[in-house]
Parts: sequence; structure tokens; C-alpha cells
Amino acid sequence: MTLIASNRRPEDAVYRHVIPAGEPWLFEVQKGQTLRLLDLEGNQAIDTLFYNADNPRERYDPQRTLRR
Repeated sequence: MTLIASNRRPEDAVYRHVIPAGEPWLFEVQKGQTLRLLDLEGNQAIDTLFYNADNPRERYDPQRTLRR
């Protein structure tokens, strides 16, 4: 797998938040925005669930999606 560095600059972020390990976090990403998740410690997988704010039945759950 080839990794490609992002051309986005961290200082241009409109919102930045550090989440302590094991803590939950909730944020609404607006249409056209980009969400970047980064493990600062380098040892942890990032568990994620994405829901459509207007229709919570529409969601992305990597664990369920990969099992299908």
C-alpha cells in the first residue's frame, strides 16, 4: 500500500480537537467539509461510526460494513 501525504495544512483547519484515548466524541460534519482523524500516539486504531444527521438510519459502521 502506498501512503500519500495530505496537501492540507493543519493551520487551515476550521476546528481542531484532541480526544483522550478511550473517550467518546461527537461532531457534525457539514456537506463539503473534510474530516481528518489522526492518531497522535501511533498505537491506537480509531473506532468510528458515521450517521446522517437528518436520517440516523443511514450510517457507516466499518465493522458491520466489512462483515457483509
